[in-house]
Amino acid sequence: MSTYEATGRTNQKQRTRKALINKATELMRDGRTPTVAEVAEAALISKSTAYRYFPSQQLLLVEVGLTEVVRQDLDALYAASEQPGTPQERLDAVVRGDLAMQLRHEAAIRLAVAAWIVRDAPSSAARVRRPGNRLSYVARALDDVKDELGNERFERLLQALAMCMGIESVIVLKDICGLPDEEAGAVKRWATRALLEASLGEIPKP
Repeated sequence: MSTYEATGRTNQKQRTRKALINKATELMRDGRTPTVAEVAEAALISKSTAYRYFPSQQLLLVEVGLTEVVRQDLDALYAASEQPGTPQERLDAVVRGDLAMQLRHEAAIRLAVAAWIVRDAPSSAARVRRPGNRLSYVARALDDVKDELGNERFERLLQALAMCMGIESVIVLKDICGLPDEEAGAVKRWATRALLEASLGEIPKP
């Protein structure tokens, strides 16, 4: 497990975010379009805390919608991260699964990212860390090599791999490089494999 998951304060923030999203989902399933304040009250969380996570109703509804849309894909990714095989095979599986999720829900994910960019603009006081699912399932996929790499190399590898996954990498490869989906996937798989091999190559020889 990476330090992103292991830090107590981070775990508390993740639980708070999840509680707000779960309660908003419940209210929306009842046919309501809840405000941030209504969700905070229903979740027994202070309004000031809720607004730190979701400064506007739009951001809340976008993230709730996205969470519901990708739920099954995330379950499949976490399963892939724990499948039998080598770390290289598990990493390849989660890279392919992550890309498939991004492409399957590309419009919804781009909409959510647009909302996050506005929220986190330099002029905004609301800077809330986005969910780090990719860090979690990549860390699980590579758990077998964590001790060999050591914490510092392992964390750096996770951070580098995070740049090669998610919608941001899709935007670079499709919008900027002009690659079709299949070629974009091939580049992502090559890059992530190269990063893993480079990190393993840094392990001191006995």
